[in-house]
Amino acid sequence: MSDIPAFTTPAATNEAELPLSGLLVVDMSQFLSGPYCSLRLMDLGARVIKIERPDGGDLSRRLYLSDTEIGGDST
Repeated sequence: MSDIPAFTTPAATNEAELPLSGLLVVDMSQFLSGPYCSLRLMDLGARVIKIERPDGGDLSRRLYLSDTEIGGDST
């Protein structure tokens, strides 16, 4: 199991008032739009369980972003 703590909704939000409170979502998506959608569902009160590949997790974690330096040059 991972030592990374689970993300929770903000403490100031009363979960009973959220529209998706009580809904369980199993997320097996990858690559930006799927995980983003799961995050929005969680913001609306759903409990999200993300299932990732055992050989490195979500492919998005291996993307090079615009502020990444490769060989001394910014991409």
